[in-house]
Amino acid sequence: MDTVIETIDLSKVYYSDFRRTTTHALHNVALSVKRGEIFALLGLNGAGKSTLMKIMLDLIRPTSGEIMLFGKPIRSSHWKHKVGYLPELFAAPKFMTAEDILLYLGELGGLKRKELTTRVYDVLRTVDLFDSRNQKINTFSKGMILRLGVAQSLLNQPELLFLDEPTDGLDPSGRKMMRDLIIELANKGITVLLNSHLLSEVELLAHRVGILHKGKVVIQGKLSEIIPQNHHFEVEVSQNPQLGDDWICRPDGSGWKCKIADIEKLQETLTKLQSKSIPVLSVVSSRTSLEEIFFRYISEDSNV
Repeated sequence: MDTVIETIDLSKVYYSDFRRTTTHALHNVALSVKRGEIFALLGLNGAGKSTLMKIMLDLIRPTSGEIMLFGKPIRSSHWKHKVGYLPELFAAPKFMTAEDILLYLGELGGLKRKELTTRVYDVLRTVDLFDSRNQKINTFSKGMILRLGVAQSLLNQPELLFLDEPTDGLDPSGRKMMRDLIIELANKGITVLLNSHLLSEVELLAHRVGILHKGKVVIQGKLSEIIPQNHHFEVEVSQNPQLGDDWICRPDGSGWKCKIADIEKLQETLTKLQSKSIPVLSVVSSRTSLEEIFFRYISEDSNV
């Protein structure tokens, strides 16, 4: 599989002459994104996600390191007609209609007039806004505005799509619609790189993820490699079981829950609880979530 994006020891430092301080936004970031995949950048606010994406788009310059897009250095500008971008805060003039704003943006992007209308109608159908094309933007919901933002990013038929927080602020229905749209675009062969802090959404979307913490990549890889595929167990009891240091038990509501790694440990736990005459309220089998992995890695990195 071809590598579409590659960053090599990428760093960004902001200098303040007034305070004589330096802020390291990115530290030697090395990431790769393969053709046709959905890659998610994860991190807390201020982790460097948006900075990294803007450097990849050549909107700001790195302090050091190199970026390759489609196998060539970013400075060659060969890639710009192949890329679409949805910024975190997409906005359009409220007095314009969806069709008008896309025609205007298409002309700014250099698309020829005779093919532009057809292209605008195509992208409006893709994002399910064709029937709303003559509505003014001030009548649109937030979800519709985000889908319009995706539509403008598709006008030039990109091979690579950058999406900055594409589901932020949407209700569950809006998130599902956006998620289905992103998957549909990836199925058409478009490589998608997205920023998000909604880990449950990413777990349903992404092929691979990279976790940024304090400007550093703490882990990257396929979800199937990062998230353990084995199930663990949660045992619920009504009181502190006091099982010892080999168990992880925490208060939960009116009772306590113990997290058990495997079936052998579960059997041992149930035996100990029985010997203590502590009734078991429930035993639930569950899988490690991306959220658990995320906080585990940023916690470990914070302790370095």
